[in-house]
Amino acid sequence: MVMGIAWVFPDDGIRVTDSWTLQFHWDISSLSGHEVSYANINTIIQENQKLVDQDSLQFLDSTENAPLDTLRAAANEFKGKIQPIEYPSGDSSLLLPFFKELDIAHQKRVRVWHYGDSQIEGDRITGYLRNQFQKRFGGSGPGLMPVVPAHAESSSILHNSSENWYKHAVYFPSDTILSHRKFGVLGSFARFTSYQQDSLPQNFNPVTASIEFGRSGMAYQSVNHFNNCHIFYGNSHSPFLMRGYINDSLIWFEEVDTTTGTKSIQWELEKAPKKFRIEFEGAKSPDVYGIALDASTGVSVDNLPFRGSAGSEFTRMNQSQFRAMASNLNPGLVIFEFGVNVVPYQVKNFDFYERILTQQLSFLKRTLPDATILVIGVSDMSVRKGNYFETYPSLLKVLQAQKEAAKNTGCAFWDLYSAMGGKNSMPSWVFAEPPLASPDFIHFNRQGGHLVAQMLFNALMHEYQKYRAINNEQLTMSRE
Repeated sequence: MVMGIAWVFPDDGIRVTDSWTLQFHWDISSLSGHEVSYANINTIIQENQKLVDQDSLQFLDSTENAPLDTLRAAANEFKGKIQPIEYPSGDSSLLLPFFKELDIAHQKRVRVWHYGDSQIEGDRITGYLRNQFQKRFGGSGPGLMPVVPAHAESSSILHNSSENWYKHAVYFPSDTILSHRKFGVLGSFARFTSYQQDSLPQNFNPVTASIEFGRSGMAYQSVNHFNNCHIFYGNSHSPFLMRGYINDSLIWFEEVDTTTGTKSIQWELEKAPKKFRIEFEGAKSPDVYGIALDASTGVSVDNLPFRGSAGSEFTRMNQSQFRAMASNLNPGLVIFEFGVNVVPYQVKNFDFYERILTQQLSFLKRTLPDATILVIGVSDMSVRKGNYFETYPSLLKVLQAQKEAAKNTGCAFWDLYSAMGGKNSMPSWVFAEPPLASPDFIHFNRQGGHLVAQMLFNALMHEYQKYRAINNEQLTMSRE
């Protein structure tokens, strides 16, 4: 079958949209006789890439007086374009607290946390999801970020730190020997003096370190218009100075006292700067947990990647300290997206992974009782078999473990594997023209990440429109 397709498939591919072409990559001369069929993702591209290209979605007015029939029509419009969100025991009310927050996002800040492994690094998925939320419900800024930039460069903001920062993370093997487990909600913190330096007697020489932010030419417009800077720190055993600069002009200065708890300093800006810098100076560094750049109202979406993680580190963090920092940020939705580091395991079953995820999700539910948790199943991943690529044999077992963990803990679930085309769909994403995934057959590239974010946003908005329709119907009945 594959040989037949290869012979007749046009050399220049099949045009799906004006900007996307599906191509067949295969060396016919080296076929081994094994038949493999790659998933057809034409429909996925057609239904979602058009929206990504336009970078816009037409939504209804969010006022309470929107016509009921129009709201129903909007919900129906999404049905054919989404992979539906699944609920344990069919309890579709799980997302309602978050939707109620969205309804008043014009009055307050609504925060979304997007946890994940390397699949979400560089804001590949989160950045487009943030843009869609902020266009629909308001808000601006790139959200919560670490002191030291992640491995992959973000397209949302230029982010640099001086070289004298020491980063510690709950997912670093070397940090399992730390004397404490206070990593904050990003799972990491940074210091401008090491713990070894701090233990030296008579260490009074001040050290200066900096973090600098600037506008990225690849960023969506909403990211650039934040007016609030929130700096989180703790475990400070010596006073230190903090200074803020806009375009190299000092505009803010504060002496910060010692603390053993988790504290924050908020800095209000008259307008978003094109470039600004935060400097720290002291003989001993505090643990700096992160910097949030947001607007006062609307939706903030935070990209929180744990590289190399299976999503198993949350229970290794200090729950009280995690809760203290979270109470300042108050997330309404927590997206939990892991799995690519587990799929390659060759084991008989993944019951152990279900137990681990159940523990992690239970930790998050106990620590964040007011937040809704949405688990995203692992994406398709391919392993090379001679001259072709196939879905990893263990992938569906990992996916089932994720579904069961979500069910065990009463979390919503979204099946990315099915949304992207199911079995053997990753090669189709890699071989699309231009490509939607990297040649490692594991990670989406930026264009593919935008498609994934669009599909996820469609699924969330489908549920939101159903919620709005029910609310308006109840309001209409109460007036009759």
